[in-house]
Parts: sequence; C-alpha cells; structure tokens
Amino acid sequence: MHNNDLPAVVQHMNLLFDFYGSLLTDKQAACFTMRYVHDYSLTEIAQELGSTPQAIVDFIKRAIGSLERYEKHLGLVTKFQKQQPLVDKISNNIIELECSRNLSKSEMKAVTRIGSAARELEALFD
Repeated sequence: MHNNDLPAVVQHMNLLFDFYGSLLTDKQAACFTMRYVHDYSLTEIAQELGSTPQAIVDFIKRAIGSLERYEKHLGLVTKFQKQQPLVDKISNNIIELECSRNLSKSEMKAVTRIGSAARELEALFD
C-alpha cells in the first residue's frame, strides 16, 4: 500500500464503520473510533482503555475483519457507492428543471414532486 492510498483506506474503513459499526463489540468500536475517527496512536488508545498496544492492535484487526465480513455478506457500502452518483445525477437534473422557465404549471408541479422524492431519497443516505 502506498502512503497516498492511506486516506482512501481510512475513508473506506469509516464508511464500513458507518454502516456496520453498531454490530461491533463495545471495545472494538471504541478502539476503531479512537484510531480511525480521532486519529489516536495505539499507545494513546491503550492508555485511555487501560490496555496494551498489542491488545489494541488485536481489537482493531478483529473490528476490521468483522466490518469486511459484514460488507462481503451484505454489500450495503457497495450498493450505497453505486447509488449515490445516481441520486446526485437525479438531483442535479431536477435543479436544472426547476430553474427552467419553459415548463407549464403541471410540469413544474411534477418536477417539484419528483424533487421532493429525490430529497427524501438523498436524506436516507445522510
């Protein structure tokens, strides 16, 4: 792994945690959050939790393994990543239509309803 790949790996890990983090044990979730969200060192995490750095490494490895297994079986992150560009495209097209002055009142009402539905869909991903 190259150093310039690290932000993408951390972003992917955080996305997995967003979807599946509640399925981890409390200790795994705490270690993962301190490491990947708050950027604590292994020593800092160990001190905070009254453990050893090696134990923290083990908790984090197990957490990552669990997150990856959940994704392998459920695929929620993959589905999200495929759907998000489509939701963005729909939203952008709706904005263009809403700004158009060439629509009849009924067409504008339809665009408004579609826009409302798209915003509801987008809110599901937030």
